[in-house]
Amino acid sequence: MADVVKAEGLIIAYTLSGNVYPLACAKSSSISITRDFLELAPKTNIQNRSYIPTRKGFTVSGNGLIKLAENYMQPFSFFNDMFTTNDTLYTCYLDIIDAQNNYKLYQFNAYIESLNLESTIGNFSQYSYSLRGNGAFTELTIVDTYTVTAGTITARSTATHKLVAVGYGGKWYYNYTVSAGPVINLGTSLNGTSVVAAYIAL
Repeated sequence: MADVVKAEGLIIAYTLSGNVYPLACAKSSSISITRDFLELAPKTNIQNRSYIPTRKGFTVSGNGLIKLAENYMQPFSFFNDMFTTNDTLYTCYLDIIDAQNNYKLYQFNAYIESLNLESTIGNFSQYSYSLRGNGAFTELTIVDTYTVTAGTITARSTATHKLVAVGYGGKWYYNYTVSAGPVINLGTSLNGTSVVAAYIAL
């Protein structure tokens, strides 16, 4: 059995200065994967087109409200590259989870391709962006599932693994860190809750 994935359960995140953040303060995000095709032209087939698939590519886009400072959610400074002309190749993540802890996680690299700012008197300033994927997707397989006991779950050593996200109740969370033990402190209100913790190896 599985519920429909909610918006909070399909998140695009990225790594900056060793931390993982959901992408800016986005209101919406989308990822589009396309494939090129090479057309074949055999002499024996003059009426119907035929193809062979070649390379794939993808873009990530979205929009949101501008906020210059935010805890656990990377603020507008993520787009600093577009002002400083730096070409940073970001490590990004596509994280998907439902209420039953069915999940899929992928890692990919991307450059910022475009950034648009919009401001209308009397309204909040907004932005829209596009990221250009670089290379292939890699599925993340270092995932642990634990039931919260005494407000904590067992974690992997920060010397060998980086915590990407914690998921439960059909949502991903990026504000948890690994403490001495190693454990992840989630609070006693979650006792008895099944929690997914995703990592990458260092």
